[in-house]
Amino acid sequence: MPRIIKWLLVALAAFAGLIALLVVAIMLFFDPNDYREDIERLVEEQTGQELMIEGDIGLSFFPWLGLDLGRTRLENREEFGDEPFVSIENAGVAVRILPLFRREVVLDTIRLDGLRANLIVSEAGNANWELDLPEDPDEPAEAPVPDEDAPDDVPAERDGLPFTVGTIQGVQITDLHVTYEDRQTGARHEAGPVNLSLGELRLDDDVTLEADWAVSLDEDTRLSGDLTGLLRVSSDFQRFRAEVLDLNLNTEAEGLPDGGLDTSLRALLTADLETDSAELSDLVLEVAGLRLNAAAEVASLTGEPTVDGRFNIPGTDLREVLDRLGQDDFEPADDGALRSFSLTGAFLADADRAELTELLVELDDTELSGTASIADFADPMIRFDFAGTRFNADRYLPEGTDEPGAGGGAVAEADEEEGAEIPLEPLRALNLEGQFTLEQLIVAGFELADINIEMNAADGRIRIHPLTANLYDGTYAGDIRLDATGDELLVRVDERMEGVQAQPIVQQFLGRDLLRGTANMRLQGETRGNEPMELVRELVAQVDLSFSEGSIIGINLEQTVRNAVARLRDESTDDTEAPRTAFQDVDARLSIDRGVVRNDDLRIRSEVFDVRGVGEAHVFDLTVDYLLETELVGGSGSEMEWLRGVTLPVRFDGSLLSPDISLDLAEVLSSEQRQRLRDGEAALRERADEEAERARERLREERQEREGEVRERARDELRRLFD
Repeated sequence: MPRIIKWLLVALAAFAGLIALLVVAIMLFFDPNDYREDIERLVEEQTGQELMIEGDIGLSFFPWLGLDLGRTRLENREEFGDEPFVSIENAGVAVRILPLFRREVVLDTIRLDGLRANLIVSEAGNANWELDLPEDPDEPAEAPVPDEDAPDDVPAERDGLPFTVGTIQGVQITDLHVTYEDRQTGARHEAGPVNLSLGELRLDDDVTLEADWAVSLDEDTRLSGDLTGLLRVSSDFQRFRAEVLDLNLNTEAEGLPDGGLDTSLRALLTADLETDSAELSDLVLEVAGLRLNAAAEVASLTGEPTVDGRFNIPGTDLREVLDRLGQDDFEPADDGALRSFSLTGAFLADADRAELTELLVELDDTELSGTASIADFADPMIRFDFAGTRFNADRYLPEGTDEPGAGGGAVAEADEEEGAEIPLEPLRALNLEGQFTLEQLIVAGFELADINIEMNAADGRIRIHPLTANLYDGTYAGDIRLDATGDELLVRVDERMEGVQAQPIVQQFLGRDLLRGTANMRLQGETRGNEPMELVRELVAQVDLSFSEGSIIGINLEQTVRNAVARLRDESTDDTEAPRTAFQDVDARLSIDRGVVRNDDLRIRSEVFDVRGVGEAHVFDLTVDYLLETELVGGSGSEMEWLRGVTLPVRFDGSLLSPDISLDLAEVLSSEQRQRLRDGEAALRERADEEAERARERLREERQEREGEVRERARDELRRLFD
């Protein structure tokens, strides 16, 4: 036995000596730089691209078997320009020799310095990274099919790698630059410098990770950041752990504040293949003062994974967030708006669907709660159900836009501006059904309550129905349909209002108190276009209107007639009465044709007048040309009596918001009617003279009676004195 051990030791010594002699011989007689041209020629034959090894090729043999490669570049093909496809300044890798004998790999630090990669898509659509490599004739066309009839006692190939990984001293990637250029679209993106450092890679131990980068997406957008973290892999490769200790990202882009927008992230991710699960915990994302906390668990990690998690944004002052985003010039009408915001919720997702539950959004004094889900990611079906409390949108508009009449001239001004094009493709892809309710909404001064909206969309067709709300003592109901299947968006509407007080609506829309009464309305119409204002301009519709027990403010028809009579008599006018015309009911049908509102059947009934109207208004020019044919059926004063049965034309023209109102009584009265007015005037003067004479006679009689009484009392007094 001792002899056998002795011979084994001798054999091992001889083998070691042979290895040492071989290493010395290679180091003395082998120079890899002698094969530089052969390597370059072989690469060019295989890729069709020229390889240039400008630096030295270094080899080390003991105790490390290592390779160092100096400056090297792989040229682009001719259609991609003169810049090299890939170049490096230096690269190196080494493996310890002795552990290889026990089939263990121990690597020194892997180094890569100064890598430059120019990725190009040519004008012809070819990419320089798509190499036309020759096929290997020895490679089988397809994998062999297992023989089901093969005997079961055939030994199977050994699972896993034929060696074990010991340690890797680290990875160092420095000064990496990658450029992507698409010459068809003109897009150009650059990344660099990028630096990456991994500490010693040991199984079951934490491995440090450090990185920093700079990326230019275009001339105006730049991303830069750094990362510090820890990685761990178990020796059986069943458990993985990645901890982001600190990730910082700075984004510079148009519209962001000077110096860019800073974002930070911390998180811990663990995975266990034995339990087939993973967990994300302690995620904290901060941007512009807004903080998102989240955690999630993943089940069936390698099968059909499901994710179950929660998230929240603690109470935040959104005004401060806007300031950090460079939006400090935003001043809402209410200084207390956007001062308090929070968000909480839970989510559940798998490979086919995702669901958002327990959602609660709090914005100032408004709460929004509900659920939402997406089914079938390949052909998404969205469902939602949200309910909100009171929301005053005017609080969040720029200061001054919530004043009454702020939209009075908006249509005319907006008509001159180009609007953003309505994207049809997202509407065509939309597949959803849902419901939204809100207790109260204030927008543009209008107040609505008990709002209920249901929406369905599929195959490019969207329907909002029912759409209901209560407003100003009445109700609103709408049915809105959108069709995006054609080249233009087609919109059809069918809307009703019943029992609504007209005064607050007209007051807010036009900024003036023009009309009062209880209104009923139905609007049916359609429009088409690809811009919001185009939809307004192209509206073709019919509107049926009726009002009851109201008044038209700004005109007193009775006083207008009185003034016209006075002018006919060359008398002064009296405008002391309030400019208001009361009515019992109003009925009208309006036709809207691309900004022109036409009416031919207006009917107004009151105690004084029976009015019919015809004419049109141009909404975008804010002009009106309208004729009211007024017949006197009541009224007080003798001058009004002579106008009964006469149709009086009252014309409105000029500005829609402040029209000129005229009545030329002389043109409509016949000579007989004018004579009746003159005769009536003479009769009135004669009656006035008679009344004056009777009054004078009464005064004379009263004076004589008083004089007689005075003389009688005087005689009585004289008698008493003499007696």
